[in-house]
Amino acid sequence: MTAPAPWRAWAEVLAAPVAVLLLRAGLQAQADHDASGLQPLRAATLVADPYQALWAAARPFVLTALGLLVAGLLLRWGLRAVLRRHGWPRVRPWVLALWGLAWLLGGAGLLASHLNQAGRQPVAEQDARVLLARAVPANARSPGGTELYLELPGAPGPQRLLAEDQPPGAWPPGRVARLHVETGRWWGRWARLAPTAGR
Repeated sequence: MTAPAPWRAWAEVLAAPVAVLLLRAGLQAQADHDASGLQPLRAATLVADPYQALWAAARPFVLTALGLLVAGLLLRWGLRAVLRRHGWPRVRPWVLALWGLAWLLGGAGLLASHLNQAGRQPVAEQDARVLLARAVPANARSPGGTELYLELPGAPGPQRLLAEDQPPGAWPPGRVARLHVETGRWWGRWARLAPTAGR
């Protein structure tokens, strides 16, 4: 079997990642024009000591790294076995197909997340009791503010919400915050402090 030209080989490898990155850039540009001020309303974990806080912060990274390591080892072992049996020319189309499929699924996930947020629907405003407030420094994607840990009626546990441009001292534990809440088209909740918050 004749080896493909170098430019064609590179095109086959890079076409899918470039397409997904362009899609991500386009969706991000649309998200940057969102003036609703809504922030994700997520489940929070309250910890009792610094060691629990360290593990809570590092857990997503550790679990992701372990998952990628296991997947990489299994892929390497399986690919070596297949290459020994069939050779690279016969395996190559399948590898490229799986590579493209992986990026296609990634692009579909980005698009689904965008459509989910674009289809948000408001629900009744809710009163939440502040459990804890901590300062969040500004960065390239956020002006910073205060991360509020909240107790919401009907929620299975504490929730956390970023209140942009709000000082932590304005939200002592026990204070009531009025939230404007919206639900995603398929999953998730977003919220912002309502104008009458902090009565």
